[in-house]
Amino acid sequence: MPQLAVANTLWAEYEQLDKPVRAGVRKAMAKFQTLTTVELRSDKGLQLTVVSQARDPRTGRR
Repeated sequence: MPQLAVANTLWAEYEQLDKPVRAGVRKAMAKFQTLTTVELRSDKGLQLTVVSQARDPRTGRR
């Protein structure tokens, strides 16, 4: 199942974002809940980026 990482600062600043940007955030999150990994990668509306050297602070794993 695809996983979406969101910076904590997004939620602190969410209300200050322009309405179209907030709508885009909601739309992207909905796609992650419904689409498969293959569908997400082929979706032209999303620009997915792999974060190199990223670690999960809860587990220490990459």
